[in-house]
Order: sequence, then C-alpha cells, then structure tokens
Amino acid sequence: MIELQKNTIKIMGILNSTPDSFFMESRLIDNNSIDLQKYKHADIIDVGFESSRPGANPLSENDEMIRLDNFLTHGPNFKQTLSIDSYKPQVAQIALENGFNMINDIKGGGKDGEMLEIAAIFKCPIVLMHMLGNPVTMQIKPYYDNIMDELKHYFETKIEFAKSFGIEENKIIIDPGIGFGKRIIHNDTIINNLGELKQFGVPLLIGISRKSFISIDDDGAEDRLPATLGATALAVKNGADIIRVHDVVENYRMLSVVSRIIQRKNIKEKMVTNEI
Repeated sequence: MIELQKNTIKIMGILNSTPDSFFMESRLIDNNSIDLQKYKHADIIDVGFESSRPGANPLSENDEMIRLDNFLTHGPNFKQTLSIDSYKPQVAQIALENGFNMINDIKGGGKDGEMLEIAAIFKCPIVLMHMLGNPVTMQIKPYYDNIMDELKHYFETKIEFAKSFGIEENKIIIDPGIGFGKRIIHNDTIINNLGELKQFGVPLLIGISRKSFISIDDDGAEDRLPATLGATALAVKNGADIIRVHDVVENYRMLSVVSRIIQRKNIKEKMVTNEI
C-alpha cells in the first residue's frame, strides 16, 4: 500500500481500458500490448473503464464490470498500487476484492455514502474529486461566484461526510477536478491558488495531463505534452502532492528536477559552496 503522508510527490499513471478516452495513446485496447516500462516510475496506476471526457455518455454498470473482469483476467501484472477509477460502488468493490488498493471517484464519494462505506470496509485510500454536473453537462457554461470558496466548502463537507463512515483522515485525498465543469479561467485560478486547499491537511491530487484548457493554437491532445509538463510543474510548486499523468517517464524527469530545485530553495544553507 502506498504511503501518502510523505514529503515526496507521487505519480499516478493513467491507464484507460476504454475505446473512447480523449487521449488515444492512453487507451488500452489489447491487454497484451501494454508497455510496462512506460509505467515504471509510477507510484500508482489509475485504471479506468469508462471515459469521463466532456460530453461522454455514461457506461452501464454491467458493461463496466465486463471490462473490469477482462482486465483482471488478462491485464498486466503491475507491482504498484492499483487505483480503480470509478464512481460505481459495485465496480469498486469487485476491484478491491481482486488486487486493487485505492478508489478514485470523480463524483466525490457520491451522495448516498455507498462508495464511502466500501472505502471504510477495505480501509483503502479514496480520492474525492469536485465536479460540476456530470461528464455530459459539466462544460455547458459552468459558473462560480468564487471557485476557490466553492472548492473549500465542497471539500470541508465531503471530508466530514467521509469521516462519518469511519474513513481515517490519512486515507482521504482531494482533487479539485481540473476540467470537470470548469472554464479556462477556473482551471488557471485553481492551479494558482492550490495552497488554499492545503488547509485540510490531506494529500492534494491534480490532473492536468493533456487537457484542452492547456491547448495552444487549437492543438490536439497528442501535442500537449510540453504544456502538460509546464502546468504540472507549477501545480507541484503550488502544493500538489499527487500528479495524475499520461506520460509517466516524462513527468518523472520533470518532477525530479522541480523537486530538487524546490528542496534546495527550502534548505537553509549553512555554508557557501562552490557548486554551480
């Protein structure tokens, strides 16, 4: 099980066992075709069976179960922490019973608490994400009076709700949901003000990777790696604890340099050196 409370940034590698996720190279169509080396620097592998891109139609629980079963039967043997990217409690339960160690719920644990109850039973970490509406409607003129105030109120409520089911605070992770019911200005504001979400004392996950808000000159997802690295580096500087990414190796290299620079900035040097 991954240790969440450390002063090191964790990398969550994205693996979409779907035919329709927005970034084609993240789609796992054939379980035998995956290159495990691409994920060797990941601390967590986040496996999803339903696309949550803007405008995506929901997948039935039965179809998601079929995809999960296929992955469990024929999927690669990862050594890292496995996270189930699902908002359906029964899917999460089956995954946790079969080697998964963590839940990533885009609906923040739901309203009825069934997902939270499962997380409590399995004593596993759970990511509580913020989303306005659902994937079909979330990008239809999203509006906030104050996005950061909205997020702080949301997470204060969600964290207390999760605790009421017996989930320990050190098992809770929050995700502001970049691109999930947010305009460009909302996403930029969140990244610039991530420090405001550190008040809850739980790990902060950020998912920027190849999303449309970092598009330059209408480039496609396949061309957004440089922008991903830049925006993710800024998020790390501003307090992100876990970065959810498609390109694990490239983000690992970026993170190694950024972490070193930040650490050096925070260390009070006791002597002058000749190091360049």
